[in-house]
Amino acid sequence: MAELLFYNRPARLNRITHAKLRYQPLTNLEFTRKSTSVPLMAAEFPMACRHYPIVCVQAPDGTVGAVAVLSLAEGVNSFLDEQGQWTAPYVPAFIRRYPFVLAEIPGKPDDFDVAFDEGSGCFHPKKGEPLFDEQGAPTEFLRAQVVFLQNFHAEHQRTRVALATLQADGLLIPYNVDIVRGSDKTNFAVRNTLVVDETKLLNLPDDKAVTYLKSGLLAMAYAQVISLQNLIAVANRAPGSDTDLIPWWAK
Repeated sequence: MAELLFYNRPARLNRITHAKLRYQPLTNLEFTRKSTSVPLMAAEFPMACRHYPIVCVQAPDGTVGAVAVLSLAEGVNSFLDEQGQWTAPYVPAFIRRYPFVLAEIPGKPDDFDVAFDEGSGCFHPKKGEPLFDEQGAPTEFLRAQVVFLQNFHAEHQRTRVALATLQADGLLIPYNVDIVRGSDKTNFAVRNTLVVDETKLLNLPDDKAVTYLKSGLLAMAYAQVISLQNLIAVANRAPGSDTDLIPWWAK
């Protein structure tokens, strides 16, 4: 499932078992090397639309989510350089929260445990930031991570509601596009996605338009529309391209 993308050995954090565990941040984002897209939250659209194409995808259960497109080439993250460093100014929150994540508690749909990826290489018994103090209470560092995860979860829920509203109002339409890169005639295809229909957005009834404006849905929708201009730039980032051929306005 997308929620556990990147997490190879997720484990629930326990103040007794992991009392002496410490955290050291990763020096690169190599774990995203093969990712071609990542989930994106509505609050991120205004910043993300400057760098990534944003499209919507429908899950088998009918729910709609949004993703930032990282590459048009299979199995290659176009925003990661050879040293594993991110090459765009904004890194999606889905990536920044790693190696921590919230884990559902069976029978308690509104409660969560904090989990972490034991295989991340970030956790050590002697080096780094402690997760718990001598009394077994979360340290300031861990509390900050928990707040970030809680905000992420809340924003995930808000995003699902926002996209469900767009879908219910008939503003999400199928989007399939073929892109031919000018430098070497490489073909790229985007399939099975949904995007905002700008024409329908422009023709919203006045009362609905006001509701969209005040709720932030209008800004979110237009950020998604604007983001599609990044498709050419992302195609130029794919292997075999000459970065000098990226138009000045797409850099």
